[in-house]
Amino acid sequence: MSAATGAAFDARLENLHALLGWVEQACASAGVGEDTAFPLRLAVEEVAANVIKHGYGASGPGPIRLTFRADDRNAVVVVEDEAPAFDPAEAPAPDLDADWAERRVGGLGWHLVYQLVDDVHYEALPRRGNRITLIKRREPGVSS
Repeated sequence: MSAATGAAFDARLENLHALLGWVEQACASAGVGEDTAFPLRLAVEEVAANVIKHGYGASGPGPIRLTFRADDRNAVVVVEDEAPAFDPAEAPAPDLDADWAERRVGGLGWHLVYQLVDDVHYEALPRRGNRITLIKRREPGVSS
């Protein structure tokens, strides 16, 4: 298993590029190939964007902390914030069968996250905040 590495960012949209660059670099340093790294990065992007837009919202930016680790089986990113508790399992499921014109705006983000990675674990932090663990399985014997 690679040693866990971490970084912290202010939860601002203008920091999203740097945050995602950090995820890409962590994956590359651990030998995680693009077929694993790309969906994991995209899932992190959606989680971080939700924290920025909805978690902190009008209250102003707070921290987003990321931790990355990888082994032969999994690549894992943990996203922590200090926003009000929000369990993604409580997000309303999108109506994927409705006509585009009838669908409500938004709501596809968490659906996308669950499609991109193999496991999503949520934990409310003791004082305040959320911990989302995103796990993407790697193909055995392949640096991917």
